[in-house]
Amino acid sequence: MSGTVKDHIDYAYELDLAIKPESSVPIINREYGVFSGPGVPLFSIGGGYFRHALQQILVNFHSRRGYLVVETPLIASSELFKLSGHMDFYKSNMYILNIEDREFVLKPMNCPYHLLIFLNHIARFRSKVKLPFKIFEIGRVHRFEPSGSLYGLLRVRGFTQDDAHIITFESDTLNIILNVFDEIKLLLESVFNLPISQDNIRIRLSLSDKNLIGKDFMGTIEEWSSAEDTLEKITSIIAEKYGIKASIGVGEAAFYGPKIDIIMTLKSSSGVKEWQMGTIQFDFNLPRRFKIYDIIREVYGDNRVYIIHRALIGSIERFLGGYLEHYKGRLPLTLAPIQVAIIAIKTGDWEVDEVILDKTINIREKLLSNGLRVGLKESTKTSLPGDIRSIESTIKPPIIIYIGAREVRESILTISIFSHKEMKRISKTIKYSSLDEALTELENIIRGEEEGVIKISGFAPRIPADLSHML
Repeated sequence: MSGTVKDHIDYAYELDLAIKPESSVPIINREYGVFSGPGVPLFSIGGGYFRHALQQILVNFHSRRGYLVVETPLIASSELFKLSGHMDFYKSNMYILNIEDREFVLKPMNCPYHLLIFLNHIARFRSKVKLPFKIFEIGRVHRFEPSGSLYGLLRVRGFTQDDAHIITFESDTLNIILNVFDEIKLLLESVFNLPISQDNIRIRLSLSDKNLIGKDFMGTIEEWSSAEDTLEKITSIIAEKYGIKASIGVGEAAFYGPKIDIIMTLKSSSGVKEWQMGTIQFDFNLPRRFKIYDIIREVYGDNRVYIIHRALIGSIERFLGGYLEHYKGRLPLTLAPIQVAIIAIKTGDWEVDEVILDKTINIREKLLSNGLRVGLKESTKTSLPGDIRSIESTIKPPIIIYIGAREVRESILTISIFSHKEMKRISKTIKYSSLDEALTELENIIRGEEEGVIKISGFAPRIPADLSHML
């Protein structure tokens, strides 16, 4: 970016979430993007911790809400996507491979594999399988995008979805979709500090273009009209319940059914922008193509079922890009690459500095043993302002602990905590009689920052690492 204005690519680089594709590989002197390819983000060390922490939260959150967790292959025979209809209606967006005279595809969507798993389950366990059947995956998919439209994390060719499919009787459809919207609200507010209100979110009912049914949209006009009428009623209920605006997008439906798209308004480097995040999609085509109507009738005596495709945040990459711009690179504690930075402020007095370093090292080791990602930096009173500017403009740890001569003399810890609500740091002081007492109080502060995540997933992921070299 020119000037001092940063975008999500800059923040992702500073946080060590992702490598800038246009930056040069040392010694080799070629761009990283030459090796990863256009539209394929290369996540770095910080990005690895972010992704794994988020995955743990998402898996636990969904498991506690009755979803069954799976993982499906990245590649499939084209026969699977012929059966699903993707080869007829979505082929131009797919990566197709020929291996040993057989045609394969990189998975563009997870739903066909999920339906195979459902069919296997119901064939084995019959009526013991209860509907709604909810299947969840943190699924990696690849879809072709023209090179001119690719941009950072916001428009990519390979991305990850918090993807689920719900097979449900028609009579349960309303409650299922309302529950899904509640899940979106819980996740955004509890993990990402993004409140749901009419100021930052709206929903779009994405419908077919009736003139293109049979060409761009699979099924009959009657099927589409019935499904769209149902989803229109549900959209009105959601809008009224949450006090948010709803709009209609003709021709914006998925090829297999209408959908409700979650549109979030987030701050960006160029002002305020809207991003499509989560989605709730209605599907009456795949049940027919996968013979689900038939086996449901055989097992339950009622074939009036729908498949609901849903993603709460959608593409994790796109969501992360929008989030970084909105909060200027400030990630919540559970997801930040470095969660706690410890600054040892040396004085030049060897005896005092030895005590300072001893305390900072003890705190670092205790935090590591408690599962946190930490960094320790040695500073001085003279260099401290510059060191803090550097840390705050790059890795942005949610919690910073300062230990200098005053802290040693007065048996205190000076702590700075970033508040997403106030968008500034809040200072706290811990007075202690023993270091264990201080560490207990520090753990309570950290638990307070993790409270929202614990509420929805039962725990806060702790993946320890000493990342001092990043400070």
